Amino acid sequence: MSEPLSEPVPRDPEPVARAEARVVPGRACGTCTLCCKVIAVADFDKPPGVWCPHCVRGKGCGIYETRPTDCRTFFCEWMHTSSLGPEWKPERAKFALVTGEGGHLTAFVDPGSATAWRKAPYFATFKRWSLEAARARPPRIVTIRVGSRVTIVLPDREIDVGHVGPDESVRLVPGPNGIEARKEPRAQP
Repeated sequence: MSEPLSEPVPRDPEPVARAEARVVPGRACGTCTLCCKVIAVADFDKPPGVWCPHCVRGKGCGIYETRPTDCRTFFCEWMHTSSLGPEWKPERAKFALVTGEGGHLTAFVDPGSATAWRKAPYFATFKRWSLEAARARPPRIVTIRVGSRVTIVLPDREIDVGHVGPDESVRLVPGPNGIEARKEPRAQP
């Protein structure tokens, strides 16, 4: 994609230090705590789209020193990608961008602002990224998640996949009317 979005945080003996080393100099979460709402946290059985019970909104984590490794190593794409301007900071955009395995990009949208991703400049950028993702080898997917509801952004349209559970994934496949999205059980490691 045009903006060089980062790769997922690798598994490493020092995951926190490695994750922190990838943060763009001068960037900080500051008052932004949107990831504490839009990202699921398995250690707390917290689903996406609801506030973490440990979040102190606008300030940070109430259990900062003892928070799980997944929280310690998480930084959104705005923190990792210098080409994303201030309008992409989650507290302003109302979504957090995350690059996952295989370079797939997901925007985790605040359910209280469910259409934020459709506004300028975001929607046009998601469309451009989806075109670049479709041309990549292997192809990548641009996904919008509002809670557990998933929309796939394609260059020519969006596919509303519906609710996708934590044990499901979405795969794009050729269909009679072009590309289709299918839910399937998530592969177990």
